[in-house]
Amino acid sequence: MDKNVKIIVSGLDYAGKTSILTALEKKYDFQKAVMELKPTIKIEYHSTSFLSNLCYFWDMGGQEKYRNVYQKRQEIYFDDSDLLLYVIDAQDESRYRESLEYLDSILQFFISTNQDIPVIIALHKYDPDIRDNEKINNDLSDLRDLILDSYPTFKILFQQTSIYDIISIVQLISYGLSIFDEKFFELSELLEEYLSKFDCVSLILFDKNGIIISEFYGEKITPSIYIELLEGIKDHMFLLKRMQEEQTEATLSSMDIHLLSYLHKFQIKNETLFLSVLIEQELKDKLMELFADFMEEVTLILDSIIN
Repeated sequence: MDKNVKIIVSGLDYAGKTSILTALEKKYDFQKAVMELKPTIKIEYHSTSFLSNLCYFWDMGGQEKYRNVYQKRQEIYFDDSDLLLYVIDAQDESRYRESLEYLDSILQFFISTNQDIPVIIALHKYDPDIRDNEKINNDLSDLRDLILDSYPTFKILFQQTSIYDIISIVQLISYGLSIFDEKFFELSELLEEYLSKFDCVSLILFDKNGIIISEFYGEKITPSIYIELLEGIKDHMFLLKRMQEEQTEATLSSMDIHLLSYLHKFQIKNETLFLSVLIEQELKDKLMELFADFMEEVTLILDSIIN
């Protein structure tokens, strides 16, 4: 796959579309920039590379006057799209119905033009302080069920996101971009296999921009290890750029008395990629012993994805 990818980023005004793209671009210290954002005027364009693809994000202003324009000229704005990223404000239950109506107008266009568009729905502003709110969680569950029941022919994935959890945003974009090639499923299966062989906490493949290509996590993650896991992933995302600038091939460091953090840089064709591993200290030798075999298999699959 080597193409330009058109990604529609849509939803109501104040849903958080531009904040998601801002957080993805900056990854660190972006909260102030997000707070200073003004409502998007009509459309803003963002781009990033992902493996051998150039991805263009059409950030579509969600004010009613712009939505009316888009709906009148849907063939201009929505035609030839490769992915719909639809953002719903998880905290604003009063606008769920309005958001679903707008989503329906977009999906009906794809149906009428026989376009089988994958859809990623971000349940955004799912911030840490509301994650234990039973009513919000029940409302979101009902919302997911309603969407899935209403559009059985679409491939729809959901992701709960928050600007206070950069990993959730990176995963959102990752899920969207990795559905274009069945080889990504092979990659996920390989990570699952070696996660068991290494007996590690997590295996994550990043591209040079910090977008997750594939990931797999161990089942027995305690709350304390989960906190270390999130911090380790954030640290690795921060290290990507520095490792590229300094020509560093790998970093190995202790996170605490139990966990090791390992980040390995490698090259396939013209793409720089990174493998992140979190593993218990006493299992480091097992990791090093099997690592070359693992990388050989990873390289074979990625080589078939990257043109």
